[in-house]
Amino acid sequence: MDSISASTFSPTTTPTLSHNKNSHRIEKVMNVEKKYIADVDRLIPRPDIALEVLCLAQDSSSSVAELAKKIEHDPNMTANMLRMANSSYFGHMQEITSLKDIIVRLGLDMVKILAITSASAGILTSPQQAYDLEPRALWNHSHACAVLAEIIARYANLDNHYTIYTAALLHDIGKVVLNKPLLSACAAKKTDKKFSSILELERFMLQTDHARVGAALLAAWGLPESITIPVARHHSGGGIKPNRLDVKIISLANFLVESIGIRSLMPEDFHFDVDEFLRQNQESPDFSSFSANMASIMEEFFTRFTGADLILA
Repeated sequence: MDSISASTFSPTTTPTLSHNKNSHRIEKVMNVEKKYIADVDRLIPRPDIALEVLCLAQDSSSSVAELAKKIEHDPNMTANMLRMANSSYFGHMQEITSLKDIIVRLGLDMVKILAITSASAGILTSPQQAYDLEPRALWNHSHACAVLAEIIARYANLDNHYTIYTAALLHDIGKVVLNKPLLSACAAKKTDKKFSSILELERFMLQTDHARVGAALLAAWGLPESITIPVARHHSGGGIKPNRLDVKIISLANFLVESIGIRSLMPEDFHFDVDEFLRQNQESPDFSSFSANMASIMEEFFTRFTGADLILA
């Protein structure tokens, strides 16, 4: 999410190092991200329980009882998961009263989504002054991106809904890491230079950006490349070879949510004109029938996201 919005879908391309550049330069770039995440545990507590839940959920030998027991170690996560499972986000169904109910009735992929959503909420709800984000603004944007990206992925017939949801949810976590360094750098390094995007500002002031730092943090936490690569490239629009559909989806979801203005608007004020978007964006992403299904995608998104709005109440 950038503080500078656009009227058409044209993500900023993230520069990458040529393979012909020497290893010293590559190491130097990597060390920049490492510097910013070195003491990050003081700022962002590592969500150990959530990460362990994700690992257990992917282990075919783990049982429902083991998974429920691990989640129960975190009372806040347990309460949030039950609240979310019973929200209109999942439609009207018989009340879910236990973690075992969640696992059995909603499935392991949904358990992973609930766990990472609950853990991320505590990280992403704080204000980020360097990015002009009030309390919950980053969370609202990130959660909306995750919901929309998962829906788009499903319409594109992708199997990895969970990983796309998770990458979209965490795509801006680097802003939490860089908030204070960016504030300090802007105060110390006075300049009249005009910046076209928040990425350009970050790179000028910090020699890195929130996408790279976020990916480095998630890699340090042990999350797989199926999550860290889309986070690192979510401003590239998927234009980096090899062409990645997951990056395209998350980049598109990020743009659409920013266009709607979800970080600052209440659900009843959400508005998005599908026909106008398609007129202004003739080159729609190249996954199956996106343009034809866009009205249905956005309708489902507004229903689900509004239903999830009170999860953290």
